Amino acid sequence: MGVKKLLVFTQKNCPKCPAMKEIAFEVGKKLKISVQLVDISNDMSEHLEFDLLQNQIYISATPSVILVDENDSMRELVLGEIIYNDELERRILNIKSDYYV
Repeated sequence: MGVKKLLVFTQKNCPKCPAMKEIAFEVGKKLKISVQLVDISNDMSEHLEFDLLQNQIYISATPSVILVDENDSMRELVLGEIIYNDELERRILNIKSDYYV
């Protein structure tokens, strides 16, 4: 099952968020995956909040990245850290990495 969308949760004063946004857009463009930015202080729609609740996900740090598959299931969550291009691509393509066993 492939990833169809990246949800990138950010906030205005987050020092790591600008880099994560740029990486997400680069990888999204390369792999033809949609990227949705969500500013947790302003952009949290009721629908998105419900989806997060349904998947038992609480955004406690930014940047946070969620991989959303074709069934709209939230496959993976990374909280409060930058995922660099190669690692984000591996996670999207579900390729095992030497860093994560």
